[in-house]
Amino acid sequence: MTGTKVWALGVVAFLVGAGAMFAVTAVVDDDPKMTVRSESAAKADMPETREGLIAAWTAELEKAGKEKPDGWEMLTTGEIRDRYLSQIFINAPDAEDIDPDMVVRRD
Repeated sequence: MTGTKVWALGVVAFLVGAGAMFAVTAVVDDDPKMTVRSESAAKADMPETREGLIAAWTAELEKAGKEKPDGWEMLTTGEIRDRYLSQIFINAPDAEDIDPDMVVRRD
């Protein structure tokens, strides 16, 4: 093989490789994929109406042995939602209540 044939074979191989690379990259979808998260439990169970929020808040307060504060009627729907979510957090069980052996003891 002469030097010209070797160079020609090299150029052809390079062009075939470049063409294959172009074909592969054109086919591959580089668009970002959308991931779908499930709604959180609090959001999924969140009442959407003021009356629903009041009922849910009242139920959470009863679990804690409390009553609605005086003047609660003057609270905005957003304030009732905040108090409802706070009460859910307060009523959440502690680790000791779920599994007494789960508590790490440091001596």
